[in-house]
Amino acid sequence: MKSFLKGITIIELIMIFLIIGIVISITLPRFEVFNYVKLEGAIKEVVADIRFVQTVAISTHEDYAIEFDPVADTYRAYRVADNTPLKDPFTGNDLEVDFAVDPQYKGVDVTNVDVEGTDILRFNWQGVPLDANGNDITRPARIGLGYLHNSRTIVISPSTGVLSVE
Repeated sequence: MKSFLKGITIIELIMIFLIIGIVISITLPRFEVFNYVKLEGAIKEVVADIRFVQTVAISTHEDYAIEFDPVADTYRAYRVADNTPLKDPFTGNDLEVDFAVDPQYKGVDVTNVDVEGTDILRFNWQGVPLDANGNDITRPARIGLGYLHNSRTIVISPSTGVLSVE
C-alpha cells in the first residue's frame, strides 16, 4: 500500500509568496491616492470656512477673522470687536478646527501662513481681506496645508478676497 503524505511542496510555497508579492505591489501604490484625498478634503473645509467668515463679515457689517496656528495645526474664527467665537453653522459649536485630533483630517499640517507676515486673516464688512491690524493686504495671502508627502496652498487675493488653490 502506498501512503500519500499531504503537504505543500516548495514550488507551491514559492508560488504563494509570488502571488502575495504581486498583489501587494499592485495595491500599495493605490494607498497614496487616499493621502491626497484626505488633504483635498481638508483644503475644501478650510476654503469653505474662510468663505463663511467672509460672508458673515459682509452680512453682519462687522469685522471677522480666522486665526491659524501652524505650530498646533489649528484655526479658529471669531468676531474681531470682542473676540467672540464664530459658531459653525452645521454643528452650532465654535468654529475651531484642530487637525491633530479631528478624526476626519488627523495628521494634516498647517505648514505655513502668510497674511502680510501674520497668521490672522481678517475681513471687513465689505468682504475685503485685511491683515491682523485691519490694513488691506497688498499681496496675496497664503495658507499652506500638507499631509505626508503632499501639500497644497490656499491663496486669497487682495481687494476681492477671491480664493484659489495651488
